[in-house]
Amino acid sequence: MQKIIENFIQELKNTIGTKLKSVILYGSKASQEDTKYSDYNILIIIEELKFDNLKLLVKPFHKWLKEKNTPPLVFDTKMFYSSIDVFPIEFLDIKQNHKVLYGDDPFENLEIDLKNLRHECEFELKSKLLKLRQAYIITKGNKRKIKRLLIDTISTFLVLFKSVLHLVGKTPPVKKVEVLNMIKDFIDIDVEPFEKILHLKQNIKEAKKYDVEELFEKYVEQIEKIISYVDKFK
Repeated sequence: MQKIIENFIQELKNTIGTKLKSVILYGSKASQEDTKYSDYNILIIIEELKFDNLKLLVKPFHKWLKEKNTPPLVFDTKMFYSSIDVFPIEFLDIKQNHKVLYGDDPFENLEIDLKNLRHECEFELKSKLLKLRQAYIITKGNKRKIKRLLIDTISTFLVLFKSVLHLVGKTPPVKKVEVLNMIKDFIDIDVEPFEKILHLKQNIKEAKKYDVEELFEKYVEQIEKIISYVDKFK
């Protein structure tokens, strides 16, 4: 897979030239917590992203997507730095855990104001919970689909839980399971459902015995507790 990334970056350099400023890897692959379900999450910064430059990205992106990779996030320089107040959760998470694959590190000295964090944190948690419930209904109770739903959503919620730690003035740990233990110190949650879902994601043998419907129920209950805390946070 490393060769695919190298080829992708080379294609970008050949296409965009000196306007390519940064290629950043973030997420589970950057923290080395990846499993067979993990994607390569890439953020790209280009000096200018006018329509001509956007068209140039079609060819290298086509090759990248052909390998079933996730589409990268693409910012121009101006939009990146003007978006710090809009994406505090995402930028805080990437700042803490990323790897520079090419160019400058835009997160190295990035200052993120936390005043917008509570609002985005509440919005994201509630909207993701709504989608989670909706997705469960669509499974029609199919256990294989419920298992897939749990695996697909756990990382997103754990990233959001990191933002809750930022909100209360704590520095989140890199490892996901440690995030849960820190939150447990000030919110009365049961971390076991999350740990079991991580076992499912890691394909641990004992996880095959888990009742995924019961696990889903407990998973949602704990998420609701965290949302309630954020909702009342001053």
